[in-house]
Amino acid sequence: MKAQKIVISVLVALATVICGVFSLDKEWWKHASIYEIYLRSFKDSDGDGIGDIQGLISKLDYLVEIGVDTIYMTPFYPSAMADGGYDVTDYKGIYHEYGTMDDFDQLMKEIKSRDLYFIMDLVINHSSDEHEWFQKSIDKIDPYTNYYVWADPKGYDWNGTAIPPNNWFSVFTLMQEGTAWIWNEKRKQFYLHQCHPRQPDFNLRNEAVKKEIQDIMTFWLDKGVSGFRVDAPMMFMEDEQLRDNPPLKSIVTAWTVFEECERTINHPESYKFVNELNVFLRKYDRESGKPIQTALLGETYGPINQVVKYYGTKKFPAFHIPFNFLLQFLTTYQNARGLHDYLHTWLDKVPKGMTSNWVMGNHDQGRIAGNLNSEYNYILLAITTMLPGASTVYYGEELGLAANKLVSIKDIYNRFSHRTPMQWDDSRNAGFSTAEKPWTPLHPNYWHMNVQTQRTDINSTLNYFKDLMSLRKTDTMIYGDLKFYIISEWVLAFSRASKQTGYIIVMNLGTETEPMDWPIEMNHFSITLTVVASSPNSGYKKGFKIKTRGNYPLTSVLRPHSIVILSSSDIH
Repeated sequence: MKAQKIVISVLVALATVICGVFSLDKEWWKHASIYEIYLRSFKDSDGDGIGDIQGLISKLDYLVEIGVDTIYMTPFYPSAMADGGYDVTDYKGIYHEYGTMDDFDQLMKEIKSRDLYFIMDLVINHSSDEHEWFQKSIDKIDPYTNYYVWADPKGYDWNGTAIPPNNWFSVFTLMQEGTAWIWNEKRKQFYLHQCHPRQPDFNLRNEAVKKEIQDIMTFWLDKGVSGFRVDAPMMFMEDEQLRDNPPLKSIVTAWTVFEECERTINHPESYKFVNELNVFLRKYDRESGKPIQTALLGETYGPINQVVKYYGTKKFPAFHIPFNFLLQFLTTYQNARGLHDYLHTWLDKVPKGMTSNWVMGNHDQGRIAGNLNSEYNYILLAITTMLPGASTVYYGEELGLAANKLVSIKDIYNRFSHRTPMQWDDSRNAGFSTAEKPWTPLHPNYWHMNVQTQRTDINSTLNYFKDLMSLRKTDTMIYGDLKFYIISEWVLAFSRASKQTGYIIVMNLGTETEPMDWPIEMNHFSITLTVVASSPNSGYKKGFKIKTRGNYPLTSVLRPHSIVILSSSDIH
């Protein structure tokens, strides 16, 4: 009997250890390396000039090569294409130009065989005006009558034209009619569209709509997706009484709408709705026996104190990761103190125990390399990948791609300038497509700014990115402490350190060569530091040794807008 008890105790202890490891893997999103793909522009497999699912499948090994572990793909649903796929006409299908459901099933199989995760866009603030639900809502066919936000006119003007019910703005039409309301002559009511005029907003207070959304999520979860990136959650709910927003305090822009329109943006009930999504996913995970948590990410814009509310709390969980877009709005150069404070506007607000994250450019906001300069891109890549939490880079950022500002004004308005085709090699159409012309023009620098060329160049942005991603997988980078050091006016450093090892990331933010004078508070690191990664413009190679103290000249230097990452094998 005593021996039996001992065996049972050992088994219980072993199970505890295994469960502990398992629970760590279960929350994979906490340190995910996310790679955003705009499918239309990634790789064309059939020569029609449009990227597709089979094209993505053919490039999965490239994603493994560069070290990312999670794919986030923009919408691939059937769409009227008034807004690049974000105007959905069928939530359980595949857009015909992208492939078939069989292609998608193959994609899921190939992704899992490479131990990758897949996050898909969940576009549930609005649908296309061509969606069957909306057409039936116009005709007041139940249960669809109130699937969308409809409102009577405030009145009629002298010409008999219906007056919108309030002063709410659409971020897509600020410079045109401005109003977020479109009159439907057949129904004799206005419908709300906070985005494109052809994207009517769902009535997310309607329980039938909530059930439809849960059914959509279940459909894709059953196919094996690992998580959802939720589109436009800050617009989910609006004032139920349709009261006017207060007058804007500044010039009308999309950003002032996000900051000041309290009746329509980041409404308290929007947070509650995200919590309901989270609760539903936890229920699905439990009942299906899913070995990992389904990740819930949010496209969150607005003041940081509003964005961080989307984390929720332990008792009221919301997004695992509300996207932090701070870097995308860094359009002016900062000195060491300025960048330190800028980064801390986010770091200081992330609730304790929650997962931080950093986002490079994306399909809406453009590419960072175009906001500042290509050299500064090295610094921002390191910030995105070396700070704690999840990281998200937009396809091509690993090459240093910039937006193609030579496209037409119409295309710029549609954000095509930063959705240009991926540049794979120096052949016609950069290896993206065999078509005579791709769906939108490539950047003219593709002849040298491409994967093939950068693979073989030891000093390329691509190989620098691979070094960053390799470091990112170390335990110290995943779990290590974070500390910043303002070394001089233009040199900023931060460290990621565990009890035994540490990494020091040093950045020259200025336009001149700057000395690296190591402060006393860094004396707990090794006297000799080793370069483990560096930007191509730094002048340092992997393996180079740097002394930080002793009876000899200590000063090392960094070139303008360059970065070096050093390892310390001893911390005391």
